[in-house]
Amino acid sequence: MFVALIVFASCSTLVQEAIASPDIIYSDSQDGFVDSLIGAVSNIVIMVVGDDSNNAYRQGFVKFSLSGVSGTLSSAILYLYVRDSKRDGVLDSTSPLTNPGLGDCLVRHIADYGTLGASDLDAPSIGNDPGVLLSSSATPSEGYASIDVTAAMQDDINNGRSFSSFMIKMSTNTDNDNLDDQWEINTSEETGTSFDPYIEYTLGPTPTPTPRPVGGVLTPVNKLTILAPYLALIGLVGAVTMAVAAKRRRRS
Repeated sequence: MFVALIVFASCSTLVQEAIASPDIIYSDSQDGFVDSLIGAVSNIVIMVVGDDSNNAYRQGFVKFSLSGVSGTLSSAILYLYVRDSKRDGVLDSTSPLTNPGLGDCLVRHIADYGTLGASDLDAPSIGNDPGVLLSSSATPSEGYASIDVTAAMQDDINNGRSFSSFMIKMSTNTDNDNLDDQWEINTSEETGTSFDPYIEYTLGPTPTPTPRPVGGVLTPVNKLTILAPYLALIGLVGAVTMAVAAKRRRRS
């Protein structure tokens, strides 16, 4: 038995930990922005969030189909590609990007707006708002900014909604200086998907780790924990053997 245990301990005792792969939903084609003066602007490669030279304010809109998505989420992250910014009418497309100076850039969870229209301006929250995408002092590099939308998306799934929909807005609508102050974010109309808004999500809870022939992450196992009962048994057998031998010597 002892020899068998030694062989067992010397073998590799790595087991594989199963890790779920995330799925991606790209934004619906009805993304864009709404201007407080001219109404909805869609079928364009950018959504504008901020104000303009007329002191009108603009809010961005994105939504994601939940067709085929059900169950419990372990995570859901919204990604928006920030391409440039403007502050006091000056365009900045070189990282780090200048902050527009209109406070935090916020993401609000809203009901499905269908076809984007002027009436969607200032759409009310339906709860579980993700919060701050870019802070009032943020100077991000050009590229994707992300925010957790797990609670919002789970609420949509639980309530049988067809889409997860969001509005992107500044905490201050306009500073009334008659100059552009805004973030510019890519929409689904950009060619390909390299700059599209998307949600990366994973369904949970994470399954109990099980061995697999390929893939996964190898996790070391404490050999002493496994061998402890057997070592205790060997110690007991050894003690009994020594006691018997000592008794025999006394009789002889």
